[in-house]
Amino acid sequence: MKTYFADLHVHIGQAEGQAVKITASRDLQLKTLLYRDAPRKGLDIVGMVDAACIPVEREITELVRQGDLQELAAGGFLARNGVLLIAAAEVESSEGVHSLIYMPSLDSIHRYQKYIRSRVKNLSLSTQKASVRIRELINLSLILDGIYCPAHAFTPHKGVYGCCTASLEDLLGPDFACLKVLELGLSSDSDMAGLLSECRHFSFLSNSDAHSPANLGREYNLLRMREKNFAELKLCLENREGRKIIANYGMDPVMGKYHRSYCPSCDLIIELPAPVQACPGCASTSLINGVYDRIMEIRSYDQPHHPLFRPPYNYRVPLRQLPGVGAKKAQVLLQAFGNEIEFLERAEIDKIARVGGSDLARIIQRMRRGRLPIKPGGGGRYGKVAPLKEWPD
Repeated sequence: MKTYFADLHVHIGQAEGQAVKITASRDLQLKTLLYRDAPRKGLDIVGMVDAACIPVEREITELVRQGDLQELAAGGFLARNGVLLIAAAEVESSEGVHSLIYMPSLDSIHRYQKYIRSRVKNLSLSTQKASVRIRELINLSLILDGIYCPAHAFTPHKGVYGCCTASLEDLLGPDFACLKVLELGLSSDSDMAGLLSECRHFSFLSNSDAHSPANLGREYNLLRMREKNFAELKLCLENREGRKIIANYGMDPVMGKYHRSYCPSCDLIIELPAPVQACPGCASTSLINGVYDRIMEIRSYDQPHHPLFRPPYNYRVPLRQLPGVGAKKAQVLLQAFGNEIEFLERAEIDKIARVGGSDLARIIQRMRRGRLPIKPGGGGRYGKVAPLKEWPD
């Protein structure tokens, strides 16, 4: 078995010169993602979730024709530099929920397009609202020999637990048994999801939902598989035949922009014990519900319950968001260590101190051991690492 770093939720800003994901950077394009951005981050596998958009599908087809991508017999697309592309579609169902469907081949992408074409307004744009229910998307993923995954499941905007239901099992009925994997999202972690009893049988994914090259790999996963292809990934996410997710790496939920509930009238991130139902300042109940507050509202347990297969969740902060690391210093570090994941996970602390200074070495050492002191986020604003002078002894 081998191990691979993977970020399985990445958006494309444009393809064939036209916008694909309106909110994504135009600098985030398919070929640069594979040949520039993924290697710079240290990712072996990227899941690109706009593959069913017509211009993106055509770019994949053209890269295969040119030899820049190889369509594998076991599924997936292998770039010449060894990065594996997993094609996927993010779609908004009629419940107002975002879902991911990972697909093994060009044929499966074409079959997905054929199904969804009459159910969306514009197949050239990503994450379209479709006239289709979650149950139908689950069935479609089975027909395509794909993988269905609820996207950023706990966020108040388009997450299935965050805005739709307190119980996926109640929502889906018998189809609930088809779900094998769940994407946590930036404002939650394994312990928070572990407060819900029905999440015990899921594999958890920590993905970036990147809309720009800078955010690629801000969350990632370490996978154990025999080789890089779609069939192996499916076994891995379903925790079968020795394949499994062996670690999640993600931002501390306190850094998430939807971690705690927020009152837009008072511009107040609420810090009272969760769940909070009304603003302590103006008594308004028109709050943007925080991920932590929502989970505490619907939890099954007071403490997390994890199955034996649940991997550790490691708290990480992207390189450029660490105190004292600007663009110039980040470039020096990447040149010295090869890529960002190599620096964050494997670099010797003594070498970090020599190249980046003792303060940065101290930050990395503490981050690898646990959690950094964080100034919380909320109300659509990300949190950040506290300056070293404010750290407790």
